Amino acid sequence: MSTMIHDATKLYAVKGGNTDNILGNLVWFSVSDMEILRDDLVKLAMNVGLPEKYVPAPIRPSDAFRRATSEIGGVLKTGEEITEVLMVREVLSAEDRVVRHLIKEVRDKKNVQLNYEKIGEIEFERQWGTMNVIALTDEAKPALNKAKVLYGKYRDYFISDHVRRLIKTALGDCQAVGVRPAGAVYFTPATYEPTIKALNSLVKMLPSSAVEMHYLPVVNADDQKQMLEEKLRGHVLSQVSQIGSMLGGNAQVLSVKKTLKSLASEFAATLRDQNVVSKTTANNAIQQLQGLKQQVTEYESLLDSNLGEVRSTIDILRKQVRIMLDRVSLDNGVA
Repeated sequence: MSTMIHDATKLYAVKGGNTDNILGNLVWFSVSDMEILRDDLVKLAMNVGLPEKYVPAPIRPSDAFRRATSEIGGVLKTGEEITEVLMVREVLSAEDRVVRHLIKEVRDKKNVQLNYEKIGEIEFERQWGTMNVIALTDEAKPALNKAKVLYGKYRDYFISDHVRRLIKTALGDCQAVGVRPAGAVYFTPATYEPTIKALNSLVKMLPSSAVEMHYLPVVNADDQKQMLEEKLRGHVLSQVSQIGSMLGGNAQVLSVKKTLKSLASEFAATLRDQNVVSKTTANNAIQQLQGLKQQVTEYESLLDSNLGEVRSTIDILRKQVRIMLDRVSLDNGVA
């Protein structure tokens, strides 16, 4: 595996070695299908010393309802002349309930006609988190029964997406920087090794062999530092591009990674031209830029490198977003 990482990233990892000679760790993981109760995941996290804040929030029953009912559609029958398709259509979304109808669409290929028939009803009561179904025809029963089963599953169980989100959130707090163009392999500074070890222990305790995580230490050497600085700069470019897009910039323009200076210029043009942006979005952008500056500062110390121009550019961008935020407040009549 270490050979693969060397070929992919031009970084090299070692097994063991002196702690003082370690820059950090290469971390990679994969998550496939799995199910686990949130309470069980919280307990496992606590057992390995991982803060509960990394565990995603409890599933909202309404989200589980929408997901479950969205997965019951599909082809009922198909023939040379007629095809019957099940569809789910939302007809009401109120404060107390959500109502969806199960519709059968009949496609008459010969006469080029579409006919629709309501064959079932699905109601979700927000206060109690309950789902009620009514089958108006026998052919609706299998789909409605499937919806009830899926609702129970999605309401009670975390799946692979939740575990993947947990790992990525924790890696974000470990100042992770992607070291492969396609992602999936990250570098984290040595100071965060306790969290990486806790994550690794958690993954091993999950009730699924479909979840894997590995990490190897990276030695402290000049060529390693040079490569990591290059990856960090690419990371900053990518993050600035994403923040610019979030503020309404042209994603295609902002994704062209020339230099941070040229990207910052495009970013500034975005802010000058953009008038429609919420205060929440602008504040989020400011916070993300502040976090990015802190990350650069930390890597500056780790790599014994002067990244002052990167920090200065991020500061300029923060000030530009602050100007945008002030403009939004004035436009909305906020003093």
